[in-house]
Amino acid sequence: MWRWPLVFLMVAVLAAVTIACGGTESGEGSSGGGESAFRQGESLFTTNCSICHGTSGEGTQTGPPLVHAIYNPNHHPDFSFHNAVNNGVPQHHWVFGDMAPRPGLDEGDVNNIICYIRQLQVNEGIYEGEVPC
Repeated sequence: MWRWPLVFLMVAVLAAVTIACGGTESGEGSSGGGESAFRQGESLFTTNCSICHGTSGEGTQTGPPLVHAIYNPNHHPDFSFHNAVNNGVPQHHWVFGDMAPRPGLDEGDVNNIICYIRQLQVNEGIYEGEVPC
């Protein structure tokens, strides 16, 4: 009965802590910043995420668009991407069903994927903040 409110509270608290601590981790596990992290993120996204989220994060018939205002860091901070990869996510916002965890991606890989997604969001005018790479 109290499961979903507790889950949302936990996500909100973790998001607040993440934002208060400056956003994402410092890129541990990634092999560089800037353009290198973007290119690695693009490659990782293509291999692991594009089948559901589209080649440029535009979404498909099996997964939502990540280049969408709902995934702006103010609503879905970087932590939520780590959580989705590591733990999966129950269906919300969209009608694609639950997302299963994506094993085989480490923290650095996810940071690079986030770099790629955030840069795509900047390019589309969805996000005006600093890209975390």
